[in-house]
Amino acid sequence: MILDYIKFKKLPLSADIPLFLIHGNPRNVSNELEHDICSFYKKLGYKHENYVVDDDSETENIRNNLNEQSLFDEKKILSINIVSKSIPINMKKLIDHWVSEISEDKLIIKLDRQASSFKKTNFYKIVSNSGCVIEIYELKGKVLEHWVMNKYKMNNLEFSNDSVKDVINSNLNNSLSISQYIYLQGLNKNNKLLSDSSRHSEYDLIDMILTKDIEGFVRVSSYLKNIDAPLTYIIFLINSELEKLYSLAKPITSKPYIPSFLQEKYSTASRVYTPDNILNALKKISELDINSKYKSKKSNPWVNFNSLLLNLMKAV
Repeated sequence: MILDYIKFKKLPLSADIPLFLIHGNPRNVSNELEHDICSFYKKLGYKHENYVVDDDSETENIRNNLNEQSLFDEKKILSINIVSKSIPINMKKLIDHWVSEISEDKLIIKLDRQASSFKKTNFYKIVSNSGCVIEIYELKGKVLEHWVMNKYKMNNLEFSNDSVKDVINSNLNNSLSISQYIYLQGLNKNNKLLSDSSRHSEYDLIDMILTKDIEGFVRVSSYLKNIDAPLTYIIFLINSELEKLYSLAKPITSKPYIPSFLQEKYSTASRVYTPDNILNALKKISELDINSKYKSKKSNPWVNFNSLLLNLMKAV
């Protein structure tokens, strides 16, 4: 079956669906749908495992996981987050083969928007016939308005039709930016935000990443954006920090310098992130750096920056 965002939200999920392909952007909506699916299967006793795929290097690990039989018949739901521009060849073959097999395990494949020809491929046809394809786009119109209302309700905030339209217009219809704005309002309501006289620096943002403090990250990032802090410099600093974490999570030959008195702090931080997730963030932050310097009007770099780091911190 092939669904859009609205039809999926109305779909009564069933344990009979073996495979979900979440196809398109924005990523925060993709993450929301992944969360809905995982929550359903976790209630049925499934264990969730996550993979980030940029090339075929993860294919064998995923194949082994799917073939592995637990002594306790543990059922698994695997999220395969494909961050390359298309599905790597061996990964596509593995999914094709797995679809033809009978298994209690489930797959969630997340893929960014592809060319229109993708829908004419045999892979797309096989997946849509065997499982559930969810086509997502940036939310618009009444759908976006209802989505914003739900965000207000989830954060226990009051709202009106006018306030919903105002937040949509002020954030240029961008669902991620809207979500962050409402989240900050929720923090403010619970007196978790610091006073207006508080001051933050780029190094406070680094501390939030090292301690995986999502609330603090949103608070400090919002402050830095409001005072027009130089994003390109912040990206440079964060990239350096990610390189340090990666060098500790997965030892490399050329290691960045970490002062001895900070070794324990970085070692602790490196254990709360997976090497794959850090590497994925490093690959994406270089593209973000280019966009922030040369394509800022089109790319909305602060939103993309927040999205990248929040996805990293929320990843399991």
